[in-house]
Amino acid sequence: MSTRNTSSPAAVTTDDHDSPWKNALEWFFPQAIELLAPRLHAKIDWSVRAQFLDKELQAIAFTGKKGRRFVDKLVQVRLRSGADAWLLIHVEVEGRLSGRRALRRFAWRMVEYRHRIQARIMQQRDLDLPPAIYSLGVLLENQDVGDRLIYSDEHLGQGVRFTFPVVELEGWRDRWDELEALAPSNPFAVLIMAQLQANHHPDKRTRLRPKFELVRGLRRYGYGPNVAVQIHRLIDWMIALPTDLEPEYMQAVRALTEENKMAYVTSLERVVRDETQANTLLRQIERRFGPVDEATTQRVRSARCPALETWLLNILDAETLEDVFRD
Repeated sequence: MSTRNTSSPAAVTTDDHDSPWKNALEWFFPQAIELLAPRLHAKIDWSVRAQFLDKELQAIAFTGKKGRRFVDKLVQVRLRSGADAWLLIHVEVEGRLSGRRALRRFAWRMVEYRHRIQARIMQQRDLDLPPAIYSLGVLLENQDVGDRLIYSDEHLGQGVRFTFPVVELEGWRDRWDELEALAPSNPFAVLIMAQLQANHHPDKRTRLRPKFELVRGLRRYGYGPNVAVQIHRLIDWMIALPTDLEPEYMQAVRALTEENKMAYVTSLERVVRDETQANTLLRQIERRFGPVDEATTQRVRSARCPALETWLLNILDAETLEDVFRD
C-alpha cells in the first residue's frame, strides 16, 4: 500500500463527524462513559439498560449559532443508589472553539439545555424540585481548555454559577500507548484513536496508511465479527478518504484475508463496498440537489448494496431528491 502526499483543495474538506459520534455514543455507550467520565461510570448501574431520549431532546432543542455543528445526547440511566439520573452529553464537532467568548457561548448552551431538561422532567413527573442532571462536554480539537468550564452570570448582587466537566480529546494524543493498552477491552479507545488521526491528517490524501493500520489492529485487539464491523464503520466515517483512494483502501482490506485469515474480513469487504457506494451517492446528491440533510445522510448510510446500486443509477436522470430513492 503506497503513501501519497499530493494534496489539493478538494482533499482538505470538512469531515462528517456528526454521524459517527451519534452512532458511537449509542453503540458503545458504557465504554464511552468509562473512558470519558470514569467516576460517573462507577456510579451507574449498568445492569439496567440506558435509554436514549432523542425525542425528549428534540422537544427542548434550540437553534445554535448558524453553521455550528455538534452532537447532543440525552440519556437516562439508573444509579447504583437506585435513583434515576439524566446525562446530557454535548460533543463539539465543528472544530476548535476559539477565544473566551466562544467558550462562554459553549458553557451557556450547557446551562440552557440543563434548565430546559429539568423543567420538562419536573412537568412530566410532577416533581417540585429539579432532577439530577449530569452535564458533560466533549471537545474534539481544542487544547488547554482544562477539565472543567464555569459559566457565571452576576449582576447587581445577583448571580448564578455553573461548573461542568469537559473532556479534551486531544489530551489523549500524548497517551496513545494507554489507548493501545485499553483497546482490547474497550472499543471506544479505538474510536478516540480514529478521531485523533482524523484531526492530525486534515489533508485526506495522507490518511490511507493510518486508517488501514487502525483496521488492521482490530484483529490484534481480539474483537469478534459483529463488534469489528461496527468499529470499522465508524472508523470509515471518521477518517474519510478522497474518492480515488477508496479502491486502494478496499484492496488493502481484502489483502487482510490472506495475511491473517480474519474471519470477519468478508463482512468488512461488504461494509467497505457499501460505504464507498454511500459516499459516492452522497457526493452526487450534494452536487445535484445541494446540501444533504441529516435524514437523507442516515438513509443512505444505513442502506446496503442492492438499494445503493439502484439509487446510483436513479440519480443519473432524477429530477427531484425523491426520484433518487424510487425502487
